[in-house]
Amino acid sequence: MNIKALILFFAIAVTGLSSCKKISDALPVVPIANINIINAGADTLNFYQNGTRLNNTTNLYPFGLLTNVNVVAGTQNYQFKKAGSANTLIDLPLTVNVNTSQTLFVAGETADKVFLLQDSVSTDTATNIAKIRFVNASPITGNIDVNIGSSFAYKNRAFKSATAYMPVSGGQNILSIYQTGTTTLLAQGTLTLTAGSFYTLYSKGVLNGTGNNVFGVRILTL
Repeated sequence: MNIKALILFFAIAVTGLSSCKKISDALPVVPIANINIINAGADTLNFYQNGTRLNNTTNLYPFGLLTNVNVVAGTQNYQFKKAGSANTLIDLPLTVNVNTSQTLFVAGETADKVFLLQDSVSTDTATNIAKIRFVNASPITGNIDVNIGSSFAYKNRAFKSATAYMPVSGGQNILSIYQTGTTTLLAQGTLTLTAGSFYTLYSKGVLNGTGNNVFGVRILTL
């Protein structure tokens, strides 16, 4: 190879590398966020973002939880399908922010029963307490009141609303849920809470429901 050919070869190589670098530099950075997903409905579901299934290793069973699911941040389209079905059950846009903790609730088979919550965190550092929040994920007529132990009492909680994480004594606490404005007891039981843990307590189902759709509550460590 003569000198002129060598010079031409290196000129082409340098130009090619420069072009590759420019193309690489021009690639956009896709912001990634993560969310938690709680299935408060009666169906076994699969979860999609922009048509791509995200729960590839397991189905989202009734009252199940997926944690730290990576999604493209910003406003994107989300879909849910019943497990085993190719038909889209729910399709809606949601805005997920980077560097925030958010939980997505699915409480039924239509888009108006899906909601995204910003997760707030208690700053209480006491070691003898648990932290718990209540989410009304029951699409029932009328609001509900919830009491946990002697320190957690919230009234008139609407569907899709959530309390902040609040301190509650560790150990056993009595839970009572009433229909707002009445003495009608909708659910009652005992919660055993571990000091230092965070909990999400949510209502699910509807009054006079059957099977997985019966009214009740579930608690998760989240």
